[in-house]
Amino acid sequence: MNDKDIPHQSEVSGIVPDDYEGIESRFTQVSELPSLSYCRLVKAMRYGRWHVLKGLKTQYANDPTQTQRLRKELEMMMKLSHPGILQAYGMEQNCRDREVGMNSFIVMEWVDGVTLGEWLATSPSINQRRRVADEMLDAISYMHRQGVVHRDLKPENIMITRNGANVKIIDFGLADNDSYAVFKNPAGTEQYIAPEQLSSNVADSRNDIYSLGIVLNLMHMGNAYKGVVKKCLMPISARFQSVDEIREDLERGKRHRRHARVAGFAIAVSVVIASILLGLGYAGRQKLENPSGNFTFRDSNDFVHTNWDNVTSTLTSVQYAGENKANVRLRSDYRFNGNTWISGELGFGCFRNMDKLENVTLDPPSFGIQKNSFKGCTNLKKIIMPNLEHPPHIGNGGWVTVIDSIFEPYHFDRVTLYVPDVEAFRNDTSWCKFKHIQPYNPK
Repeated sequence: MNDKDIPHQSEVSGIVPDDYEGIESRFTQVSELPSLSYCRLVKAMRYGRWHVLKGLKTQYANDPTQTQRLRKELEMMMKLSHPGILQAYGMEQNCRDREVGMNSFIVMEWVDGVTLGEWLATSPSINQRRRVADEMLDAISYMHRQGVVHRDLKPENIMITRNGANVKIIDFGLADNDSYAVFKNPAGTEQYIAPEQLSSNVADSRNDIYSLGIVLNLMHMGNAYKGVVKKCLMPISARFQSVDEIREDLERGKRHRRHARVAGFAIAVSVVIASILLGLGYAGRQKLENPSGNFTFRDSNDFVHTNWDNVTSTLTSVQYAGENKANVRLRSDYRFNGNTWISGELGFGCFRNMDKLENVTLDPPSFGIQKNSFKGCTNLKKIIMPNLEHPPHIGNGGWVTVIDSIFEPYHFDRVTLYVPDVEAFRNDTSWCKFKHIQPYNPK
């Protein structure tokens, strides 16, 4: 028996494969993929499935340094098995397939998708962006628990699948962990690299956290992520120490927003009860003097003089009491005398007859708007709501109103709404009356 009589054995699986009709054991339909590094990338079909083959370019094929670098990348990837991370199947060696044109190469899964940057250019909703961010955090957290630091996280190395818009982190060519003593040079992409990576050759998971902060900032996911991004980009000692800390911080924010929504329901119930009692002659809704419920804030915020009518213990219906001016901003909450007052709704006639008002920024992630809030605002141009999880409630359970009772008729033609989720507003039966609804961009 000579070599020709011996079936080819795949060094990826160790199985002696057979060719079946329509399914071949060799790589077919080979096509070149773009690559600017020392490696060559090829897309090829085998066993009816697409793969990516990664080997050395011809000029590096006999370079022992680059060969060792490729083997290190394989070993990094073989440590990882996670749905959010590109899967490596093994190393094919002594390949005689002329169509492939490489002697040795890593065999990896093919991802049918686009880069994170390309996906963001399609203007996905804020909920879609947050879901993708959650998948990224889960994949990176897993990777770090396996002792692997990517060292080159950036939109180009995060793929989003066409089927399901799921995350796949790719390109572990610069990845490292503590068990390796080779290729410890500073590494990364300039725009995303952590400052300490420029001088350190020690792999640290906090390097990835810095890069992750820049990526999250590009995704524009509202107020919930602003603090997270800020802490990701701090000096290494003050940065999040792990991805799990980031997830815990975000979960605290979710609890806060859930509290705001529950409190919003409490306002509606309280107002209904108060109106019933008022009709019976037992109670009335009145403004109380400081500090019982009617507060005046004097600080650097645009709400220089804000009237607070305390309806529940912490949630408030806000009434603007400052000067008539062009730009006004309402914060999500205010702290006074040890209490936190959440901005729950714009009260009756909140900005009424402010003829100089042009731009309003409303920071709360969830709030309602009462009757006449923008009546008489003849120069109103922009309403910016950067953190909204859903369109504002029109009225509440106690006082039912319609959007036409809140705005002037000409506002629907002249005013532009800037919001995180444009489609949610266009699909809302009230807010769809506005002709100009644009995605919010903090820049």
